[in-house]
Amino acid sequence: MALNRLHLVVGFCLSTLGWTILQLVVTPVISRNYFPVYYKKLIDAASGDPTKKEVRKAKKALMEWDTRAPGFFHAVLSGILSIYCCLIDETLRKDTLRATSFAWLLTVSVASGFFFWDLCVCILKFEIYGFEYVLHAAFCLITYLICGYVENYPMAWHAASFLMFELSTPLMHIRWALIEFKGDTRIITFCTYVFALLFFLCRIVWGNLYAFPLVWLELVNKPADMPNWQAGVFWLNSVVSALLNTFWMYKIILTGMRKHDKKEKAQ
Repeated sequence: MALNRLHLVVGFCLSTLGWTILQLVVTPVISRNYFPVYYKKLIDAASGDPTKKEVRKAKKALMEWDTRAPGFFHAVLSGILSIYCCLIDETLRKDTLRATSFAWLLTVSVASGFFFWDLCVCILKFEIYGFEYVLHAAFCLITYLICGYVENYPMAWHAASFLMFELSTPLMHIRWALIEFKGDTRIITFCTYVFALLFFLCRIVWGNLYAFPLVWLELVNKPADMPNWQAGVFWLNSVVSALLNTFWMYKIILTGMRKHDKKEKAQ
């Protein structure tokens, strides 16, 4: 199925607009109506002198709150779409390099628009998100733009397989919300362990041990007419993504070990 580039451009623009509206309009409206005390507290705290440490911390908390909803819904939506593309869509499964489908059109529109929004947020609020998140957003955006707009080798199945990393992300946002609203510590602990397990399964087992080696094997034996620049971008993206997955897994383990040591010292 040859995808119309106009449809992809429209999908990208609508996706970007949708995530932006969710952050700037929908989230504040819902927050004012359903979490009025908490949200007003964040706004009041963030409106003071920006040179003060407490105000900078409040601005970070407010920004995180407003961007959590797009991150959560993208993770859920992209997770569902990637599962369909990788495990159910026979068109993509039969030809992992050349095939495209309507499901892939929807997936790449959602993903490219989200990562463009994400990159803009990470750059504008660099002091909050830092280099690693800018790098992640930039490489993801480049990947899904290339996979969406090249004609001969979109590598749709492989790109969809990378999106399956997002399956652990919804629980991360749920855990964050539970901590913010001082939820039951037992539930928070349970979510923490489940999140760490899902992160390991999605990003280390599925990603570093399966999806990335699979695409590396395809690139080593790539068709002669596949552009070298495209293969090079996929090589670079997959290596950087594998390193980020490993680094974040290390941080999760390190954080867990530090909390365990603090509990032992407290006892």
